[in-house]
Amino acid sequence: MNALENFRFNKFSQNGEDGVIKEILKRISLSTQLNNWCCEFGAWDGLHFSNTARLILEEDFRAVLIEGDESRLKDLNLNFPEDTIIKICSFVTATGETSLDNILNNTEIPVDFDFLSIDIDGMDYWIFKNLKRYKPKLICIEYNPSIPNDVIFFQEFNPKIKHGSSPRAIANLGQLMGYSLVSATTCNLLLVRNDLVSTVVESLPTLNDLIPNGNDPQYFFYGYDGSILSNRSTVDLPWHGSFPIDSLQILPKYLRRFSGDYTKFHKVCFQFVLYFKMDRNLKKLINGLRGIFKYS
Repeated sequence: MNALENFRFNKFSQNGEDGVIKEILKRISLSTQLNNWCCEFGAWDGLHFSNTARLILEEDFRAVLIEGDESRLKDLNLNFPEDTIIKICSFVTATGETSLDNILNNTEIPVDFDFLSIDIDGMDYWIFKNLKRYKPKLICIEYNPSIPNDVIFFQEFNPKIKHGSSPRAIANLGQLMGYSLVSATTCNLLLVRNDLVSTVVESLPTLNDLIPNGNDPQYFFYGYDGSILSNRSTVDLPWHGSFPIDSLQILPKYLRRFSGDYTKFHKVCFQFVLYFKMDRNLKKLINGLRGIFKYS
């Protein structure tokens, strides 16, 4: 059975997902009848970097497309005016009235619809974790490609934060949810429901098989002198640009030396640095305690 990575191509997707999704659904159809339903949220205009547009336009899939931005929803309606495409203006939350379960429950999409695309730049992990009623056959979910394969990290439950989650954390969650990792692209994992996996892959790949070298992550470590060091000369933020490694340093240059070599002057300066680098709330606590002891 050919590796799924060999089938990558883009018609509307960003990193070859169109081709991999097509091949996975083709393999699933050999043992299970597809119902030709899909769902995507943050759908934009329905075409921009879409993982469902090809299914809709080339394979006559019905769809639930969810977009929270009203101006984008207008474009979505223009691109897909037909009634077979359900357009919903809403942001998807992990829980509550606008959870994916609750939104889909107001549509006619089957519980075991064929394909779900999760890509909201942050809360993806929590949206997946709280999907209880619906069990799509194939899920494409975004991960943060800057996090090494071995790291288990998922952002805190806060929609205002956009940190993303590591591929390991999402793959582990998939196992708990009854899904297995079968393929990956630059920033998406593809998970198949466990009862269908044997028709898709002969043996399950590992993260390192699918994402060699963890997408070439940047590592940070520390010198004996307190310097923050990296395997690169710059701090590379994929979505913002590159910055000199010195922009990360905690200690000023004159204090970056082995602590055993500190003079009394260095020790005093170090205490000042510690104080001014402390969290504001901790400073308030310390100052409050000082006030208590002063007047007790």
